[in-house]
Amino acid sequence: MAPVARTVSPAALDRHVDELCGLHGIVRLNGSRGRAEVHRRNGKRTTAIRIPPVRGQVTYFVALHEIGHLIGPGRSGTRLEKEAAAWRWALHESVVVPTDACRRRIGRRLRSYVTWAELRQYRRRPPVLPPPGSPFWSLLAYFEA
Repeated sequence: MAPVARTVSPAALDRHVDELCGLHGIVRLNGSRGRAEVHRRNGKRTTAIRIPPVRGQVTYFVALHEIGHLIGPGRSGTRLEKEAAAWRWALHESVVVPTDACRRRIGRRLRSYVTWAELRQYRRRPPVLPPPGSPFWSLLAYFEA
């Protein structure tokens, strides 16, 4: 679904998250931070997202991002690639165009993973930073612009 508007009510954004969860069989749980979860019990697999209430664009995009971790493409890359893939999926499925403030807040979240990886480069098996020219960096530049 392509973004169609700059502003949509939080209730409509919340309904869109519920629709996507219902369509893909994802359980929606309340939480303070976004998290995608996969539970296995007695041979049954349950997917869930733990998200804060949708109050505006940022929490809406966080919810879409977590859904993207469960059903979007790019779920088998490095940690930074998986994060970028989930954000791309969120942008693609969104019914709104993110405001500049929302875009920058997403950029801070994505940048935090770069910082996390950079601080761990001394380890025996350091996290993989995307190479220069990778689509990861253009996505990050879009969010931080």
